[in-house]
Amino acid sequence: MMLWTIVRREITSNILSFRFLMGLLIYFFLIVTNLFVLTRGYEDRLQSYQTAIRENEDQIRQVKKYSEFGQIGQNRRLKCNRKPKLLSVFNEGVDKRKGNSVAVAHGSVPAVAEQHGSDNPYLNIFSSIDFTVICQVVMSLLALLFSYDAISREKEAGTLRLALSCAVPRSTLLLGKYIAGMISISLPLVASFVAGLLVIQFSPYVSFNSSDWIRVLLIFLVSMLYVSLFFLIGLFLSARTHRSSITLMFSMCVWVIFVLIIPNLTVLLVEHASPIRSEQSSKTQADELWMEFETKVGEYLKKRGVENPWDHAKPGGMGLSSDRSSYGSGETIGMSRFANEDGIPFIQEYYGFKENLRAQYADRIWQIRKAYLDENPNRQSLLALNISRISPAPVYYNTAAILAETDLGSFYQFMEQTRQYRREWVEYLRDEKIFSSRRWFTEDGAQGALDLSGIPRFKERSEGIGRSLQRALPDIMILAVLNILFFMGAFISFLRYDAI
Repeated sequence: MMLWTIVRREITSNILSFRFLMGLLIYFFLIVTNLFVLTRGYEDRLQSYQTAIRENEDQIRQVKKYSEFGQIGQNRRLKCNRKPKLLSVFNEGVDKRKGNSVAVAHGSVPAVAEQHGSDNPYLNIFSSIDFTVICQVVMSLLALLFSYDAISREKEAGTLRLALSCAVPRSTLLLGKYIAGMISISLPLVASFVAGLLVIQFSPYVSFNSSDWIRVLLIFLVSMLYVSLFFLIGLFLSARTHRSSITLMFSMCVWVIFVLIIPNLTVLLVEHASPIRSEQSSKTQADELWMEFETKVGEYLKKRGVENPWDHAKPGGMGLSSDRSSYGSGETIGMSRFANEDGIPFIQEYYGFKENLRAQYADRIWQIRKAYLDENPNRQSLLALNISRISPAPVYYNTAAILAETDLGSFYQFMEQTRQYRREWVEYLRDEKIFSSRRWFTEDGAQGALDLSGIPRFKERSEGIGRSLQRALPDIMILAVLNILFFMGAFISFLRYDAI
């Protein structure tokens, strides 16, 4: 009974304060406006994704010869397009910064993604601001402003001594202040969150399924856990000082260090401590393997006493386009009007050998590139993430990004799915003996257009909630443990606090 009396008194005091009114107005405006803008941005990206899917299907239908699928330049026929994440309206993560379109060919293994579509330039100012960032910065500050003087101000006013003289246990008083403070802070957060969800639901492109609603709820709960931590930090500092002005100074220092300095300083430190080495060595190794590939193809022809595989067939028309980079190789060829049909089987045998070998060398070269990526940019990103965990702000942001499927790990999973799709594509080409088929290099003698209905199509698989929670659990535990530690610190400090 005494506890709830304290809670009601504290809530009334908080709600009637100027800081509550300003916090509610500012946070409500920021969240609703931001979610409205990011929802429009999501709609644009979704339309761009749908356009990319249609264009890719159109390109596939235009294929006349299978070798056209082997191009590695700008005109690749097969592409894996990543659908924009619906919950990116709450946490953009890397959903916009990383590419969303990956070209696939048997002569190269996907490693990077390109960007399809164009962003609305008027939305770019919001590119790094989302619900999570606003909560990360504004709500943490509001939590400190609600708690920094919870104890020290009452000592200055003399009300703390009066409350303790009425036989109110210190533990009850502290718990009451915490519960009341969290209820007071949650009101602006809940109001803004609900209003933002209503704004999102007005979009004809947005439809939450049960999994999405669970993820939204989890993001909200993690946000409350993060806000609770900063409230407890303020409560702890208030129990360690005797003047509210000093508590405010320490609180602002903690906020600046945790929210502003550490997340940005970590990136600079990692860039200097673990710089990314030049990729030239890996490219040189890859180039050497491609030279080895060309040598083996030449030896294959030499053993058969042939300089050019198509000389015997004597095509009347021929076009050949080849392209090679350090990490990929491809060739598109077209022949017609053969003077000698007896020479065609050798051409089929030749391309059956050559394109199978090309796919094998692409796999070997991928291992070289993968080693470079794992030891340099990927390692640097992981190191920066781990070091930044000394601050709760990056921990919270990464947790929300995992739940929204917009974190770096989700992007890596997408890239791995594109590589799995390439493996399926190569297996399809081999199983159907397409490398050694006549339609690899010519339309002559074809019975109608290519039947491409059976080729494998890329289907992105979303991560299940269980897997997302498993990946987010370490960060959630960090926030939970910090909450417990600061509550214990505030409790022990208040037990020893001089109320006189």
